[in-house]
Amino acid sequence: MRKLLVAIVALWLSALVLPAAETLDLYVIDTEGGKSVIVVPPGGETMLIDAGYPTPDDRDTNRIVAVAQALGIKSFDYILATHYDRDHAGNIPRLDARIPGRVFVDHGVVLPTVNARSRAEVYEPYIKAIGTRRRMIVKPGDVIPLKGVQITVVAAGGEALARPLPGAGQPNEFAAGAEPGPIDTDDNAGSVGLLFQFGKFRMLDLADLLQMVEFKLMVPNNLVGTVDLFLVSHHGFKKSNSKFLVHSIRPKVAIMNNGQRKGGEPEVLDIIRSSPGFQDLWQLHYSNSGREKNAPEPFIANLQEPCEAKMITVSARQDGTFTVTNTRNNFSKTYNP
Repeated sequence: MRKLLVAIVALWLSALVLPAAETLDLYVIDTEGGKSVIVVPPGGETMLIDAGYPTPDDRDTNRIVAVAQALGIKSFDYILATHYDRDHAGNIPRLDARIPGRVFVDHGVVLPTVNARSRAEVYEPYIKAIGTRRRMIVKPGDVIPLKGVQITVVAAGGEALARPLPGAGQPNEFAAGAEPGPIDTDDNAGSVGLLFQFGKFRMLDLADLLQMVEFKLMVPNNLVGTVDLFLVSHHGFKKSNSKFLVHSIRPKVAIMNNGQRKGGEPEVLDIIRSSPGFQDLWQLHYSNSGREKNAPEPFIANLQEPCEAKMITVSARQDGTFTVTNTRNNFSKTYNP
């Protein structure tokens, strides 16, 4: 079964991937409401962001390995744990046992508000898996040295940028009445948030960052600037994805890594669609809670349960052009700079 999955993924990729020397390619893998993204820039190095859930049948491990093998990846130069929640970092030790990482990136010590179960089930096994290999603890303003693309840390460990990035820093017209939300008892507020820059192409991925940290990034001034592509935060939950964030960064396109019964809340879908200049929403799953506010069928990778583990891919060029593809139906759309 595993060999068949690898063969199927290889077939998809042969039709979808543009030449690696010219494009920044991303593979947003279905982990049923978790998260896992493979990043392949032109420099020849690779990075894995999160690894989904640790399930008894190694469901997410097998899915990630199948994509990696189809891409010819035998090890990852960087494995990044955005935060220490089970659906993001909980499966990194299992995945690393199959496709090892060279450098591990995270926000450092688990937040003091995190409950004991998350510490024991996620953080401690993650630290043990790293062993004596290099660990890179990042803070806002750091740059992850993945060859071929600039990746700037905009949030980490509950903190955000202290100064605006080049070209950013303008007053946020959507900040009026904005308030930071409460912290919770998991590690969401500690999420490592990343700005990807590849020539004129810009993408923002804030993992599960909560509004309390979004507030630090966006009020009173937008410290990040605008982006072309936004990886919707926190699976589309309204604890994240505030209007003062989404409308200020003005994405053309958004990709939501929700599950059928996780995330995709209608309030978030409304915020995304009403953002100035917004064009299209792509979803890993149809959202039961989103109902009629879901994206049109061609833009949804998995329509029903049991899902087919289809993914969404992105291929960006330095001129700012990027193409998003749904591997369920091979529907693609190219967005111009």
